[in-house]
Amino acid sequence: MPYMPTGELTAEQVAVLMKPLARSRVQELDGQSHLAAWDVRAHLIRVFGFAQWSEELLELVLIHDLETTTRNGKPARKVAYRATVRLTLHATGATYTEAAVGEAVMPDFKHGDAHDFAVKTAESQAFKRAATNLGTQFGLSLYDAGNTGDVVRQLVSEQTVEAEVVEMGGYS
Repeated sequence: MPYMPTGELTAEQVAVLMKPLARSRVQELDGQSHLAAWDVRAHLIRVFGFAQWSEELLELVLIHDLETTTRNGKPARKVAYRATVRLTLHATGATYTEAAVGEAVMPDFKHGDAHDFAVKTAESQAFKRAATNLGTQFGLSLYDAGNTGDVVRQLVSEQTVEAEVVEMGGYS
């Protein structure tokens, strides 16, 4: 019999997702707060379990591969890629798809490394952006000026929504 997702997270998983983000997990780069991709992966494993989530690269597009120079005038390459990544939670069947661009500038003799770095950056950024759909624990709050407090705050149950709709006289 094929595995069928239950469609629900456990109460323990929801409780973890609703917690504030630990400041120790946050990194700063160029005045921007972010989570490292390895940290997001580790936290996905902590919350959802081994083999209970997956990441899929849907598209990788070379945006440019330009000749340029380093600060000291030596030949260099400027490379950029756009990656589209899908994150899937197997227990619920939920999917989150996001895209991001990664860029690298390296000396000409490291042309291949420039491509490698740009691809990895684009994939990591798209992956992290997809994970923000899971809330504060995955960096959503950081978009609020580096805030680490839970920005979701509460979940509304279907029963609550239906009771409010009935109270208001039906769906509009």
